[in-house]
Amino acid sequence: MIIGQDFPKLEWSLMDYKILEPNALVTDTMMALVSFYLAYLLFKKRLNTTFSNRWLYFFIVFGISSFLGGLGHALFYYFGAMGKMPNWITGIVAIYMIEYAMSAEIVSNDFRKKYEKFIFWKMILVFAIFFWVVSTQAIDEKPELGFLPVAIHTIVGIFTSAGIIGYSLSKTKNESFKFFYWGVAIILPSAFFFLMKINPINWFDKNDVSHLFITIGIIYFYIGTIEVSNTKAIQSTT
Repeated sequence: MIIGQDFPKLEWSLMDYKILEPNALVTDTMMALVSFYLAYLLFKKRLNTTFSNRWLYFFIVFGISSFLGGLGHALFYYFGAMGKMPNWITGIVAIYMIEYAMSAEIVSNDFRKKYEKFIFWKMILVFAIFFWVVSTQAIDEKPELGFLPVAIHTIVGIFTSAGIIGYSLSKTKNESFKFFYWGVAIILPSAFFFLMKINPINWFDKNDVSHLFITIGIIYFYIGTIEVSNTKAIQSTT
């Protein structure tokens, strides 16, 4: 294990092609497959509520983002940091979708409308900062600079929406919202591993640890979506 620095990037040679960080490709693909599968399960249930539909969109967008993230790692030798751009851009949208999904259950119409405007313009601001960074900084040499606005947006967005709003709704509206802040509690250590550069081994580094925590966290988000929707269905029939 090393802390505070990264292992040298793993490299595979496949015929005449070089694949960097195959471990990240594997765990990113794992996240994508799990997210797509959760989207499929949610679609099959035909819940057709605003809340569940918005979470369905999240799982689809997050699955796409995760898959593109794996390709960005694997093909870095050919595309550099620009190959990570599709993942970063869709990642910003995915976090917005979490915020937008949670806003559907806010009781106060006035507060909900204001909150939805706030998260939309916050996303636009994040995009503006992101594009300024990638256009003015040497992100090929330091890709983490391009990822920084995405990381901050992710931490703040998940903590305030699924975390704080989820906790508040679990106390005032539906206990099943606890699955959302439990999911946040599971995901948060991923930021600690990533930012502190805690790397267990070169085949399972900080990225892979983060991907594992995030995968478990979004499973909790799926469970929360189902439990909240089922509870609402029962309440509507009584």
